Amino acid sequence: MKKDIISALMHPIRIRIIQELGIKGDATTKELQAACGDYGQATIYRHLKEMLEYELIKVVNENNINGIIEKVYGLNEDLGSLILGNPEELKKDDYLILFTQYIMSIMSDFSAYFEQDNALQEVTENIGFTSSSIFLSDEELKEMMLEMAESMMKRIINEPKEGRKLRKISSITTTVLNKDKE
Repeated sequence: MKKDIISALMHPIRIRIIQELGIKGDATTKELQAACGDYGQATIYRHLKEMLEYELIKVVNENNINGIIEKVYGLNEDLGSLILGNPEELKKDDYLILFTQYIMSIMSDFSAYFEQDNALQEVTENIGFTSSSIFLSDEELKEMMLEMAESMMKRIINEPKEGRKLRKISSITTTVLNKDKE
């Protein structure tokens, strides 16, 4: 597992770029900037540069437009193994590091939200978190996760437009150890 790559990946803009490339296959900087909402061109270029350095993405084509080279980006086909290596070789500590990076990313987004001027006035419309404990068989859990994924996929193709904000939906599923059965 490459911890530095995971750290580089855990940013909302980079996650959105990967989602966009996963949906479209390839995209120009201009297309990626449109998909990321209100972020400026310099910000997008900075994130693309770092993603190229970590080989998360690659330049798949270059268009010559009036003497200016426009790069077209695509995902590294081997992204999963680049990040995790061989999943069968991951140890408990590797999973704990992955989970910690994931939580830190959520905490960073949560903290950044509150830097906005009207954050407290709009918090009930823009932030939500909950935890529910339910009894599910392994098959029922797979079915529910598929339903959640299908719901997300219907919306992940949404284009930025008036009234839409870039939102990060995070999900954690754990199995609670039943101490009474030990």
